[in-house]
Amino acid sequence: MMNYILFSVILGLIGFLVYNHMYGARDVYLSETLPMVKADELIRDNWEDIPYETVHHFGGYIQILDDNLNSVFVRGEGQARTSYTEKELNALFYEGGSGYYSAAPFITEEGREYRLLVAIPSGAVVKESRMVKPNEEQTRVFSGFILRGLLLFLLAFLLSLWLYSRMTARRITAPLAAISQRLGKMSEGEEGGRLHMPANRELMDIQRNFNRMADKLEQAEQMNRKLAEDRRRMLMDIAHDLKTPITTIQGYAEVLRLGIEENERQRRKYASHIFNKAIYIAALVDDLFALTKFESTELPFERKPLDFAELCRTTAADLYDSFEQKGIELDISIPERPVRLHGHEGYMRRAVANLLTNALKYNRRGGRVWVVLREQNGVHLTVGDNGPGIPEHLGRAIFDPFVRGDQARRSDGGSGLGLSIVKAAVEKHGGQVRLDTETEGTVIHISLPVTDPHGKQDEQKYGKKV
Repeated sequence: MMNYILFSVILGLIGFLVYNHMYGARDVYLSETLPMVKADELIRDNWEDIPYETVHHFGGYIQILDDNLNSVFVRGEGQARTSYTEKELNALFYEGGSGYYSAAPFITEEGREYRLLVAIPSGAVVKESRMVKPNEEQTRVFSGFILRGLLLFLLAFLLSLWLYSRMTARRITAPLAAISQRLGKMSEGEEGGRLHMPANRELMDIQRNFNRMADKLEQAEQMNRKLAEDRRRMLMDIAHDLKTPITTIQGYAEVLRLGIEENERQRRKYASHIFNKAIYIAALVDDLFALTKFESTELPFERKPLDFAELCRTTAADLYDSFEQKGIELDISIPERPVRLHGHEGYMRRAVANLLTNALKYNRRGGRVWVVLREQNGVHLTVGDNGPGIPEHLGRAIFDPFVRGDQARRSDGGSGLGLSIVKAAVEKHGGQVRLDTETEGTVIHISLPVTDPHGKQDEQKYGKKV
């Protein structure tokens, strides 16, 4: 309302100044123009020098009359008479003749009397009368007019102010109040609720941005809850996976400490159990350390050019005896030519080894495992088997830590971190890993970009990508 009042005052001042300037310009124009249509201002000794242009502009004419009122000189437009009688001439001025007329007598140097007549058609110039000094009654009436005009202006101004305030409340104040209320609730941790209200374009933009922000905050809150739940579940899984072997170690160690084993063979059996459980714990800790290192953003690693085909080939060769002993066929389809990749050799070898180890660990005797490597708009590795597969309800979470498909696979005590390490290592190199849910068994696809850390192919050392 204060802004509206200030705006109205400024607008009124501007209007007053504009009106005053225009009125002053009008007075200046009239003061310069009116003398050009008055007869006494146009008299010249030489009739040819009489400035009749303004009269001509208004569609009139000037005329010189002798002492007998006969026309002796005419300039301009109009129907000028050749002669007048005194009565006819006076009738132009006193009997309401149509148009504007002005006359002035003058005497030439020779002593002859003439009259200059200025005639302009009606509508161009009008004679008017003005009251210069009003009396008391006229002053009172005029003051009443002014007072009523001010009262009408005040009423109109108050009405416009009320309408403006209502419109402002509906289009500005109410939306701002709603936004402020929602922000207050959000600051107190309340979720849900979006803004849906009519408003002007600027406030609609704020409303859209507010709803977008609320969506992102809700998504972030859901993500935080999921991360907290994953962290809680991971700690429980770690505690569970550590408690069982530690309890076993404690039991066997207590037997050995008390010396209650039956014979040397039993003592060696207990010691072997302790050793195997210690190896399991060491492997679990090593996997946890590797996963933490992959997911850390503060631990940089150096990427170097490597032959990914040779890496996959040698990793599969290292596990070939294990596949053969379990009676599982290992089918390898890897190009003979080098498949160049920028990456960390140890991390990528760990990822490939985990995929092959999982396929070996959870597949049946007589099963089949295949490895396919191809290069097309990047490097693509597929490791699959025809084993029991992964339950559908675990398909999306299989790459999360400590998630295993134990219900469909025979577990030999794996940590459940193998695929999590694969996912972390691949994503660390800018790649993607996914489970093929449309194929029987377990088929995992890895896609990696053939780029250096700065996004450029290493063409200087290896040439262009095939």
